[in-house]
Amino acid sequence: MCLDRLYWRPWLFEFHDQTWFSPELRQHIQNLLAFLWTHQILPFQTKAPYVRATAVLERVIEEIEEEDRMYHEDKPLRIVDCCSGAGGPMPAIERTLNARRQARSLPPVPVLLSDLHPHTSAWAKHASISPSGSLSFVSNPVDALRAPQAIRAKRHLRTFCLSFHHFGESGARAILQDAMESAEGICIFELQALDFATFCMMLCLFPLTFLVTPFVQPSPLVLLLTYGLPVLPAIFVFDGLVSAYRTRTPQHLSHLATLATMSASVASADRNGVGMIDWQWEFGTETHTWPFGRMRWAVGRKDRIPRDEDDEDDVDVDDLVREDEAEGSGPGMEE
Repeated sequence: MCLDRLYWRPWLFEFHDQTWFSPELRQHIQNLLAFLWTHQILPFQTKAPYVRATAVLERVIEEIEEEDRMYHEDKPLRIVDCCSGAGGPMPAIERTLNARRQARSLPPVPVLLSDLHPHTSAWAKHASISPSGSLSFVSNPVDALRAPQAIRAKRHLRTFCLSFHHFGESGARAILQDAMESAEGICIFELQALDFATFCMMLCLFPLTFLVTPFVQPSPLVLLLTYGLPVLPAIFVFDGLVSAYRTRTPQHLSHLATLATMSASVASADRNGVGMIDWQWEFGTETHTWPFGRMRWAVGRKDRIPRDEDDEDDVDVDDLVREDEAEGSGPGMEE
C-alpha cells in the first residue's frame, strides 16, 4: 500500500527496550519517566503533565456515561492501562480522577495496571495508597497486542501513556484492532513528537537527570552510572530522541486505525456475522512544558450514535486535531 511506504521509517532502537538491558537500570528509567509525568517543574510548567491527561480521560468517561444515560444503559466501566511500567502517571490520574468524581457524588472508576513485564512490587505500593481503593493490577504478563479474556470480558477503556510509540507498524495496528474488538475505546498519550522543539526538550533531559535522580530512590549502581560516569543521562536522552522519532502524527495514526477497522470488521463478520465496526477519532495537542514540551493525545471510541448516510463521509483528520489556543503561552500563564 502506498501509504505504508509513505509512513515507513527505519525503526532504530531504545536501550531500555532491549532484553539484554539491565532490569535494575530499566526500572530506574521508568521511575524517571513516572517522576516527570507526576511532578510540576517550576517555572516551566503550570501543572504536572498527568493533570492534562486526567482532563482528557475525565471528558471521555463523561461522554461515555452521557451516552449510557441516552440509551438507558448502566454498565460499569473501568480503565485498563497497558504497558504501565513502574506505574507511570496512572496512580496519580486515578487519585485525581476519582477525587473529582467523589466530590460530585459519582462512583469511582476502577483502574487496572498491566504490562508484559509486571512491576508488581511498585504497583502494590501504589494500590495500597489509593484513597478510593480503586487501583489494582494484573500480576501476570499482559500482551497489549492481544489482551487476555479476563480483561476483554469486562467493559473497559484502554490507555497507553508514553508507550504506544514502542510498537512498530504491525504491533500498533494489532493493538488498535484488539481494542476495537473488545474495548469501549482507547486513549493514547505522548509527551513528544518528531519536531525540532522536541529535539531541544530532549537535550534538556541530560542536566535534568542529575537533578531528579535523588528523588527516585537510586541504587548504588544508578548513582555510579549517573554521577560517576554519566551513562544513564546519555541513555535517557538517546531513548528520548528515538521516542520522538517514532511518535506518529494524527494522519499516520488515522491510517493505522483505518487498516485496523478493516481487519476488525472482517474478523467480526467471520465470528458472528456482524460487519462494519465504526469508531470515531479525535486528536489534540497542548503545551505541558514551556517553551518546547507538547502533549499529543489521541482518542478512539465506538460510534454509538446513529448517523445519516450523508454524514458518513470521511472527515479530514486535520479537522479533528484540537490545537492549544495559547500555543506560545509562557510558564506563568494558565492555558
